[in-house]
Amino acid sequence: MSILVHEEFEDGWEDSWSGKIHNAYMSGDNLRLMFREGNHYGCALYKEVPPTRHVKVSYMVRTLSNWNSHSTGKTIGFADLRWKDEKGRSYGHGNRQPAPDGFSFRTWFGKTKDGYMPIGLYFYHLGQKPKWGDSIKVGQLKVGAPAVLFECEADFDEGYIRGRVDGGEWVRHNLVVTDKTAVTWAWLDAYYGGPAVAPENMAWDISDYKLENLGPDPLDPSIDWDAVARMIADKEEAAKETAESEAVEPLDPPPEARDETTVLAAELRVLAEAVDAFTLKMTQNQLRNLAEKIESL
Repeated sequence: MSILVHEEFEDGWEDSWSGKIHNAYMSGDNLRLMFREGNHYGCALYKEVPPTRHVKVSYMVRTLSNWNSHSTGKTIGFADLRWKDEKGRSYGHGNRQPAPDGFSFRTWFGKTKDGYMPIGLYFYHLGQKPKWGDSIKVGQLKVGAPAVLFECEADFDEGYIRGRVDGGEWVRHNLVVTDKTAVTWAWLDAYYGGPAVAPENMAWDISDYKLENLGPDPLDPSIDWDAVARMIADKEEAAKETAESEAVEPLDPPPEARDETTVLAAELRVLAEAVDAFTLKMTQNQLRNLAEKIESL
């Protein structure tokens, strides 16, 4: 286990991130994700991390008192966007399903109702059914209330992703990825929509962003990564040999099997001839009876 990123938004924090900060800015100790009227993007920053297959992200979050979302949207998360199409666009993002690699998770928000905003998980993975990501509600935030902890954990090897709000019950969903997919990005994202744009200025405040590796530490000197690489190579070679073996045409049966097959075929021919003879006799009888009826008219 290890901490991959712990962002407390101190002076100069953005220098270690790539991308565009768009409309986000610092407000006290918080990063304010501002969705400006008529715009999609509030923030689009990322930081590369060592490939990791079991991670947890956590951060404190609150909505400002004027928050009133009329559409869904996405914010903070993590991703593997290394896999791209012929136009250089990442799979697992932007309505592009993994093919087969590519993955992204962002915090989902829904339409505000009666002073509460739904919050949950929005993620692209190989097992998704829609072309856009799967959306899972895990709780809700009271608009304008004090900040609470949001957490999301994803384990690629065990095949699950789960989230919770303010220490409540975990809400879990199945997750499907290939053995090449791994989290390589910490992601400070904020996007309003779908196709919708923010109807007015509104914002989230976030603080204490933390992305943790819950699996083996890639920098742990006690792990023999060469041995792990050899094990993976051996596994792939064995799988390749099995696939090649399964694709080979079946061998001719041995003489004993051929003899049994010949006997069975002969018995079936005799049975077929008997059935034909019986059928012919039945047909002859039916025609004879029909002729006698016609003659009696």
